[in-house]
Amino acid sequence: MTTDPKRRNDPFKGEPFTHESLDHAEFGLLLPAPGDPALPADRHTLLKEHLMDEITRTAPAPARPRLRRTAWIALPVAATLVAGAVAIGQWGPGAGAHEDVRAGGATAEPEVLRLEPGTTEGLPAAVERISLAAAKQPALEPRADQFIYVESKVSFLRSENNNGEEKNWITPLHQRQIWKSPDGTKGFLYEPGHGLIDKKGEDLDDGEHGTGDNRHSYNSVKALPTDPEALLKRLYQGGKPGDHDADWMAFKEIGQLLQEQIAPPSTSAALYEAAARIPGVTLVDKTVDAAGRPGIAIAFTIGDKRKEWVFDKNTYDYLGQREVLLKAAYGMEPGTVTGQTTVVRRAVVDAKKELPDGRKV
Repeated sequence: MTTDPKRRNDPFKGEPFTHESLDHAEFGLLLPAPGDPALPADRHTLLKEHLMDEITRTAPAPARPRLRRTAWIALPVAATLVAGAVAIGQWGPGAGAHEDVRAGGATAEPEVLRLEPGTTEGLPAAVERISLAAAKQPALEPRADQFIYVESKVSFLRSENNNGEEKNWITPLHQRQIWKSPDGTKGFLYEPGHGLIDKKGEDLDDGEHGTGDNRHSYNSVKALPTDPEALLKRLYQGGKPGDHDADWMAFKEIGQLLQEQIAPPSTSAALYEAAARIPGVTLVDKTVDAAGRPGIAIAFTIGDKRKEWVFDKNTYDYLGQREVLLKAAYGMEPGTVTGQTTVVRRAVVDAKKELPDGRKV
């Protein structure tokens, strides 16, 4: 469950996630100017989304690509495997997630929850409390030369196809640390022991192959409107509320903006208020985060899974996100948690690989 955009966000290039593009004409802050595809950009994105959700695995990765992304953890994605190779499945981490060999991938007993129903009853009141809690959070304002530091605990689904025999498993909950510059062009990921990420970490700086798509950067998030209606209109990228695909895309984009990033308190509050206006969004009154802390969740069902943003049951502070199967899939039963993340710490530091206490990784 970790996550990240850039060339990073195209599953057809080996990425474990998809971050759909936003309409440049309406929201230039979040996307570089589009080209001239045969289909409109939003329709092209939807087709990609459906393809990846339905297939679950796709094209071989002959050589280790240097995969990089910028944001959270988690969107439904399918990866294509070669025989004996492994890829992150429906929920995966963000920047730096890689394929690896099964022999090197640790497994964990899947966590199976009692499925709690989602409801719209109580949703407005819960979101109001969540927004008020977000608005009261102290603002973290990085300088241009500083870095945003986010430490998380994450777990995600991986899949293996060995000569036509498919195996799926859940990775153990493990530490993930990421550093990102405010403009999104520089960063560093430290998640040793998972994927092919080097034990010394992985540089996420833009290079000659960078796309310049930093729509989830701090600078872009800070520039978002704080009027929930205006914000939601832009996030819909020309789609219409009530169209399930467009609703999912808007919900997912907000989830990306919450992941491994910081935002001004007023912007965070507006994102939650906007989410509550998306058709299909529900309140799950009883859940827990990856650390076992009791909470409530703002959720959206897509296909056979439900994506949840988890908030503390008493303080309404954001805790993390999780993905839960509603139907049997991947050889796993309903209620299985296929991806989760919990935020341990967010801070502003002066350099990559620097911890909030001044030590270095």
